[in-house]
Amino acid sequence: MVSFVSDLRGPGSGRLGDFLNYWNSLRKGQALPLKADFDPLDIPRLLPYTELIDVLYDPLDFHYRLLGTAIDEISRQSYGGLKVSEIPSQKEPSTMFSLYQKAVLSGEPSFTELDYVGEVVGVYGVKCIVCPMTQEPGGPVTCLAGCIDLVGR
Repeated sequence: MVSFVSDLRGPGSGRLGDFLNYWNSLRKGQALPLKADFDPLDIPRLLPYTELIDVLYDPLDFHYRLLGTAIDEISRQSYGGLKVSEIPSQKEPSTMFSLYQKAVLSGEPSFTELDYVGEVVGVYGVKCIVCPMTQEPGGPVTCLAGCIDLVGR
């Protein structure tokens, strides 16, 4: 189930909490941080678990611009450069599409937990947070910054 971060007790401390704190630090009093202010090198410990996703409109879709090495490691294939609509398990309707859509439409961070169905031994779940960003103050959501946490590893 996809939830707003504010609907939960939060993603917790640790990796997802640190990511949310970094995103909040970039807001600088604005509803959304600027994409230009987001630098994955500012969060080196989180970099392997980080993703940057461009938002495409008309129709709504999402393009994977950057995927951390931990995400690539647990994925069935490398999603870098692909659109969500090109990935059978992620295209609409899916939990991932709903997660991204909710963050775009609400302008708020969104969170979900998924069962892991891949081949990496010891991983049985994935927690995901995505946080919206914009190109210009007051503009629409143009990018999502996300982070994952592996359950069981």
